[in-house]
Amino acid sequence: MRRLSGAKLISIGAMCTALGVLCLYAAAVLPTGRVALYFLASLFVYVPAAESAYLGAVGVYLATGVLSLLILPSRAAAAPYIVLLGHFGIFKTWFDSVMPDKVVQSAVKVLYCDVFTVLGVFAAIKLFGFDMTTLSVALPIWAIVLIMQAAFFAYDKLYWMCQRFYDERIRPAISPRR
Repeated sequence: MRRLSGAKLISIGAMCTALGVLCLYAAAVLPTGRVALYFLASLFVYVPAAESAYLGAVGVYLATGVLSLLILPSRAAAAPYIVLLGHFGIFKTWFDSVMPDKVVQSAVKVLYCDVFTVLGVFAAIKLFGFDMTTLSVALPIWAIVLIMQAAFFAYDKLYWMCQRFYDERIRPAISPRR
């Protein structure tokens, strides 16, 4: 595989950051489509990660997170991206490249999502004084955990489908391989 030049990686990173911030802004201000826009924002870190430029992918994640904190009307709107969705693509791309077993891949990625979700909830409680008792959820905690597991698994599979689409259709146009 031919590596991209530094200038091309920087320009791709800047475009991915801009598109990620745009998606996060739209998720913050539009009344519908919030989940889809968060998902779309999380896809842009895959572009540099697909080129094995993991440092560039981390840069896209950090720049998108910082810019979203500065630009979005509510800092809380940036939380899902910063806490879990932004860095998941970097971890997923790296872990898929080093672990050949699909079952272990899926289990570890769902565990990764679990850990960062718990850390995000813990941070919301400790840093921002979020009161979990104000949430009126009619489901027992075990049902919520099962629903979250299914959602993380579906997120991983949908992310994989988007990765394949990018690799087969978009990537050849961006960086033709000779």
